[in-house]
Amino acid sequence: MWSVAIYYVVLLLTVAVAVRHGGPLERWAAYTALIASVLTTVVTPFPTWTNIEVNIFIVDVLVLLSFWFIALRTQSFWPYWITGWQLIAIFGHIQKLMFVEILARPYSLLSMYISYPILLLIIYASGSSGRRKDVAA
Repeated sequence: MWSVAIYYVVLLLTVAVAVRHGGPLERWAAYTALIASVLTTVVTPFPTWTNIEVNIFIVDVLVLLSFWFIALRTQSFWPYWITGWQLIAIFGHIQKLMFVEILARPYSLLSMYISYPILLLIIYASGSSGRRKDVAA
C-alpha cells in the first residue's frame, strides 16, 4: 500500500513540475504517465501477476505509442530514453507470456518500478526545458 502511495506522490510531483516548468512535450509525457497510471489502477485494481496482465499490457503498449510519438516530434534525447524504458516494460509482459515459470514478484516489480526512471527523466526534462529555450534564442 505504501509503495502505491509513494508512486502516486512521485507521479503527481512529475505532473506538477511538467505543468509549471515543462514545454508541451514534457506536459504530454507527464499526462500520459498520469492517465496510464489511473487507467491501470481502474482496469486492474488487484493484479495477481501469475499470468500476463493483459489489461496492463494494453495500457503499456498505448503508453509506448504515446512516448514514441513524442520522440518523433523532437530532437531532444529524453523522449528516446523514456520510450526505451517503456519498451523494457513491454518486453517484461512478452517474457511472462512466453515463459509462464517467471515468478509473479519479479514480473510485478519490473512492471511497476520501470516507471520511476521514466518519471524522473520527465522531471529532469521539464526542469531543463526553459534552459533549452534560452540557449536557442
